Amino acid sequence: MRKDKTDYIKLQKASFPQTNLNRESKFFDIKINNSEIFVIEDNKKYLGHIAFSINKVEPPFGNSVFIQELAINKISRGEGLGTKLILALIKYCKKLKVPVIYLGTGDYKENKTHNFYKRLGFKKIGRLDEIFPDSEYDYGQIFYGKVI
Repeated sequence: MRKDKTDYIKLQKASFPQTNLNRESKFFDIKINNSEIFVIEDNKKYLGHIAFSINKVEPPFGNSVFIQELAINKISRGEGLGTKLILALIKYCKKLKVPVIYLGTGDYKENKTHNFYKRLGFKKIGRLDEIFPDSEYDYGQIFYGKVI
């Protein structure tokens, strides 16, 4: 588990250079404690992860899952690992009888994840120009949802 945390933080830093590593370390601990992270490995090599939150009662997202992080090691991108993680999450949601998955992703021109999520059946449901004033990012977010 300690190695997974180290690998998680390395991948977060590579995928999201502006990220706060202290916050990521705490986030990983919370996700592990709440069983809200799936990790994908090959021959014990950390390839990626999906972290999420299960919202049972909090409106407006009651009885849903929100994807908080999806990251794949740069050399493993394009191999279908992100799709495998999303499909594992969908299977998990069905088991829990959670009918919808939400996510937010950066609203900038070079972001290739929009087509990825659309290919997996996610629909655009909204946009925010500014998430919070002290955001480490200088762009807004596009939000997607998928009924399962």
